Amino acid sequence: MGFGKELRSSHDALLKLQDWELRLLETVKKFMSLRIKSDKEYASTLQNLCNQVDKESALPLDYISNVSKSWLHLVQQTEQLSKVMKTHAEELNAGPLHRLTTLIKDKQYVKKSYSNINQQIEAELYKVSKTELEKLKSSYKQLTKEVNSAKEKFKDASVKGKETEKARDRYDKANMKLHILHNQYVLAVKGAQLHQHQYYDSTLPLLLDSLQKMQEEMIQALKGIFAEYCQITSLVSEEIVAVHKELETCVEEINPSTEYDNFIEKHRTEETKEPDIEFDTSLLEELETLQANEIMWNNLTADSLNSMLKTATDELSRTQQALLTKEEQLSKLEVNLEESASTCEKTSDTVLLLSQKQAIEELKQSIENLKCTESKLSAQKELLDRKIQENEGKEPPLVVNYEEDARSVSSVIEGNRDNSNESNFPRPLMLTV
Repeated sequence: MGFGKELRSSHDALLKLQDWELRLLETVKKFMSLRIKSDKEYASTLQNLCNQVDKESALPLDYISNVSKSWLHLVQQTEQLSKVMKTHAEELNAGPLHRLTTLIKDKQYVKKSYSNINQQIEAELYKVSKTELEKLKSSYKQLTKEVNSAKEKFKDASVKGKETEKARDRYDKANMKLHILHNQYVLAVKGAQLHQHQYYDSTLPLLLDSLQKMQEEMIQALKGIFAEYCQITSLVSEEIVAVHKELETCVEEINPSTEYDNFIEKHRTEETKEPDIEFDTSLLEELETLQANEIMWNNLTADSLNSMLKTATDELSRTQQALLTKEEQLSKLEVNLEESASTCEKTSDTVLLLSQKQAIEELKQSIENLKCTESKLSAQKELLDRKIQENEGKEPPLVVNYEEDARSVSSVIEGNRDNSNESNFPRPLMLTV
């Protein structure tokens, strides 16, 4: 059972879990602080009692009393118990309580880091799969209208024989903008598809598994703190020994790897398949020359495709270099962690490693984000590479055959002239597209 597989839609439950655990740690800290205060006060009280007895026992006697010897020895042992209790209180303060304070700070940081990263990757997914695509689709529809309008104006100019070249130029520019935007939309859809798959198959599970790993690491650290607490506070009386045996048994029952089984079972969410991101074919209903998911190479887009390829290649190179740097940093951090772990003497010392472990998990998340970017750029570059290589050495085809359109318009004009004497009523001009 794991966070990455079972809790992909349980973000709120995970936040509540971490909040609850932080409150629990604060309760444990308060308890330990009061225990230290109580032990110090108890040790001080015992010492004051012993000091008072010493003063009273200093009275001279005219004989040696065995009862008095036994009594003084009892007082001496009580004074020794006072010293032991004071030492234990100081050890509790310097050891478990100090470690617990560090653990609380680390746990707060882990929670904040998880929340920030989750918000970041969700925002990036929404941007890539929703916002950017909707913006492109809106522009696509607008440019489609502009192309159709320019086309009609070109035909009208051809019929009238006025400003034909100017209308043709507008028609040409409108087509160029649409075809370039079409290619951008194809690339964006491809990138969004890969980003969505990467998010649900790798990025989000990695974040959740990373959180679970740190949660279990902190449980392990807390277990060490509890064990050290039991060791320090353990006394020699049979009754107290029996109590602490029970405490130690409870501590031994802590198992970080199964700690969250019940939590996972309670908040389990069924795995749902997100709808695939597809090219919106409704955008092509009024167009004949554009194809869904197909990069268009023609006289209007040839130059822009080369520019797009160069940009994608450069971005891919920078991403791969950044990925290599991050992976080298990860290797160094892992080596440093191993060296630090080898110096730990007490079980509770593992809490001192949590900040290093969290840094490693955050770096892994950063590496995963770069891999997602690399995957998108590689796929987009491949689309552009294939299209350019397929047409290498060829002359880009014309998008609009202006001569054919002109002949079509002329044919319509001649037909109207031939039929002008057949009726006194004017007939609508029919244009052939």
